[in-house]
Amino acid sequence: MHKPSKAGHSSIAITGTGSFLGSTLLKALEEDPRFHTILAIDKAKPPFKLKKAKWIEADLTEADIHSPLAKLFKKHHCKTLVHAALLNQPQRDLEQAHEVQSIGTLHLLMAAAAGDVHKLILASTTDVYGAFPDNPNFLTEEHPTRGGQLSSFLKDKVDVERQFLAFAEKYPKKVVTLLRPATILGPTVNNFKTHFLQNQFIPTVMGFDPLLQFVHEADVIRAFHLVIEKNFPGIFNVVAKGVLPLSRAIHIVGKLPIPIPTFLLYPSAELLWYLDIGLAPASHLNFLKYLCIADGTKAWHKLGFEPVYTSQEALMSFMGKELDYQEIAKRLEEMEEAS
Repeated sequence: MHKPSKAGHSSIAITGTGSFLGSTLLKALEEDPRFHTILAIDKAKPPFKLKKAKWIEADLTEADIHSPLAKLFKKHHCKTLVHAALLNQPQRDLEQAHEVQSIGTLHLLMAAAAGDVHKLILASTTDVYGAFPDNPNFLTEEHPTRGGQLSSFLKDKVDVERQFLAFAEKYPKKVVTLLRPATILGPTVNNFKTHFLQNQFIPTVMGFDPLLQFVHEADVIRAFHLVIEKNFPGIFNVVAKGVLPLSRAIHIVGKLPIPIPTFLLYPSAELLWYLDIGLAPASHLNFLKYLCIADGTKAWHKLGFEPVYTSQEALMSFMGKELDYQEIAKRLEEMEEAS
């Protein structure tokens, strides 16, 4: 069996270091002695004091940003680039959101090509599959990404993935990896989905109780470490074991479900979004009706990624509920022994 080659460990760049995922990964890499140069690329400073990383103030939407970034990558012999600058919640300014995600990615890929970056890793999401009534029980990496049919927010993410895949075809000698985590939960996550779960009263679509899938933030960081450590080109779903019905998830977080008929919920959600009150446009209510459950088999088999936390444990960790940490530590120890 072919073993993936090890990646270089001298220099790495990360975009979106002001975001949860980017900043969390940056913290982990700062503790890794194998990286002597870490470039933190973002408009804003990372939300903590840097030890050895260097903050690069950069707006990826600027038309000429690719040139200085390419020079920077060459100067620091940067061979690995993690793109974690995608938005983590829907925006009302669709044009600006498109600039940040699609146009920003275009400029970044131009810089990576000109700057001799060898490995590119994209932080995407399983939401790109979309939630539809004809979805299978488990979505593999081969299934189409139809999320763009639901919202501009997901349409831009699908376009970013398309750009990365086109880049991989154009430069076959480079390593291009797309990681699609399920909904990330844990003690430090903060986005529109966690805000939804923190409401005292949680609206649901009357007559629907879809299965949900989560992944713990610590497991996501472990998955990124794996693809940074070795070369794994391709697309990989990053998910926890197990799923939860929406009703069960609401019970675990100790909130009250408010079932609302579809004909009332959708226009109400759209009105609240228009009034700058709602968390997301009505199109995202599809995720409260239909399945969007990803199959993690490929990552488990090819990356050697086995999640420590189940979907339920990830949810409980987010809510600060007591977990069986002895059992979790035992699982982690068994995984480390197996590897």
